[in-house]
Amino acid sequence: MIRRLSLSTLFLVLAALTLLSLLDGCSPSVDAAWSRVRATGTLCVGMDASFPPFESIGSDGSPQGLDVDLAREISSRLELEPQFVVNLPYDGLYDALTADRVDIVISALVVNPSRTADYAYSRTYFNGGQVLVARQGNRESASLRDLEGHTVAVVLGTAGDRVGRGWERRASDLSVIQYRTPAEALRAVGDGITDLALVDHVSALAEMGEGTFLTIVDNAVTEVPYACAVRADSSTLLKKVNRALLAMEADGTMDQLIVKWLR
Repeated sequence: MIRRLSLSTLFLVLAALTLLSLLDGCSPSVDAAWSRVRATGTLCVGMDASFPPFESIGSDGSPQGLDVDLAREISSRLELEPQFVVNLPYDGLYDALTADRVDIVISALVVNPSRTADYAYSRTYFNGGQVLVARQGNRESASLRDLEGHTVAVVLGTAGDRVGRGWERRASDLSVIQYRTPAEALRAVGDGITDLALVDHVSALAEMGEGTFLTIVDNAVTEVPYACAVRADSSTLLKKVNRALLAMEADGTMDQLIVKWLR
């Protein structure tokens, strides 16, 4: 014969079961990628090594570039050794993550919101969007009102071309001149043919060396965020990578890599 439980005992049993359920629901999920890299001591990094100066193959056959140095620095801060898989096509980087061929992708990868169901992105480490370039000392802001009466060089068929044409339609006295390459657009500024150039951030930084007298004006005009990518279930690994990136920004390491490879 089954003994009947008192109301107080039944309450305690139900409360205990509820607590166990809550604790189970709050328990962290297992991050297989982080468990693997900690067990092996290596971080397997996937990249398409055909996009200098971010990643390419050097004359000695080893990978080189900003993303390569970035991967080495992240690995060092996580007390891991980087292992590179560099023969991946850009459109196959996500597939390599899905198939567990790599733990992380660091390859000038542009954040794609449509991919966030299956993959997770780190904090942005570089913006490859369009920026305004002027001769040093000429301009301090880039509002549409400030651009009135000026000429802007753009690269035909680029996002900068589309933005510049939009400005030209809305401004009464703004002239946009199209060039075939970023180098030609930037040269127009340097030679005084135009007041400004609207080009991609990488091309702009490449001209920021000594003797060019060019400077980037204000903030980026368009956003093309580069970030690292992991599988959506690699939450612990992503947290560690983000902490490393944040520390690199704080201590100047990221700026040093950008100066080394992009200027």
